[in-house]
Amino acid sequence: MFDSLTGNGRVWIFTSNRKLTTHEADEINAKFDIFCQVWSAHGSQLKASFQIFNNQILVLGADEDFEPASGCSIDRSTAIFQEIDQTLQIDLFNRMNLAFQENDEIVIVRMADIQSAYDLKKITDSSIFFDNSVNSLHDIRTRWKVPFCKSWAYAKIKK
Repeated sequence: MFDSLTGNGRVWIFTSNRKLTTHEADEINAKFDIFCQVWSAHGSQLKASFQIFNNQILVLGADEDFEPASGCSIDRSTAIFQEIDQTLQIDLFNRMNLAFQENDEIVIVRMADIQSAYDLKKITDSSIFFDNSVNSLHDIRTRWKVPFCKSWAYAKIKK
């Protein structure tokens, strides 16, 4: 995961409310390939990488040991995510959509519906929860995907 980024750094995670088509994923990857090559902060090139996980989770990373991202550079990356969101209507900025992996599929559950999804066994204690609140390369490598029962979201469940 982000093999080209070896130091400390930041990540920005956005989850689509649906699976991307192959064409959509290819277009997004092409857009970010170009963006990562020219992304800079205060005139200095950033060492960045972009990946789409499970055809639904978009992650941009920047190695801050190489060069730290600045407010303006982060704004430029956010603008691309906003453009993608508007064009494809995939609800990238809705932080109330929680992502789980169940049987190799991404399951999106709205925070307000987490109890009913659990009661209906749409998600279980052992479902993989994507903690999209992580914001560092270290955390995405070590604690981004955790069993639901070990996540902060599990506290929302009433047994």
